[in-house]
Amino acid sequence: MLGLERGLVKLEPYNNKWSKLFDEERELLSSQLKELIIAIEHVGSTSIEGLFAKPIIDIAIGVSSLDVIIELKEIVKALGYVEVPVSIKGKHVFARYKEKKITHFLHVMIYNQNLWIDQISFRDYLRSDLDAKIEYIKLKEKLANKYPNDVVSYTNEKKKFVDNILKRTKESK
Repeated sequence: MLGLERGLVKLEPYNNKWSKLFDEERELLSSQLKELIIAIEHVGSTSIEGLFAKPIIDIAIGVSSLDVIIELKEIVKALGYVEVPVSIKGKHVFARYKEKKITHFLHVMIYNQNLWIDQISFRDYLRSDLDAKIEYIKLKEKLANKYPNDVVSYTNEKKKFVDNILKRTKESK
């Protein structure tokens, strides 16, 4: 089942359908945004086989410049997305809902700059390092039990782990 009410934290075991749902959304977004974007990647926990995740598909969209945001925003609104206010400079986030549940997040940022590189590096590291994946699963389960109705605290407490993984990815280069 895809989707989660805003603010809630509920993890589900990895589902092979998440990859297929991403592929379908990528096709739709690519066909509508082709002139505005450089890349579309499946990110977040639903993109990492075997990882427990909130059942929301996270999609990173790389653009050459944030100058395209006004035009991009109109197109994704027509596809059913709404902008979500975020306080991260250089990033725009859009959510799509179905029956009051968030099913997809779009993370729009400049391709191959820090935010993009961090998102892809984190995903790729967890895909390739089983110990880190297991450690992350345990942390997520602990935090989901601690903060079932507080996604902000859940996310903030994961930050130290994420930062540690990003440090490892930079050291290995």
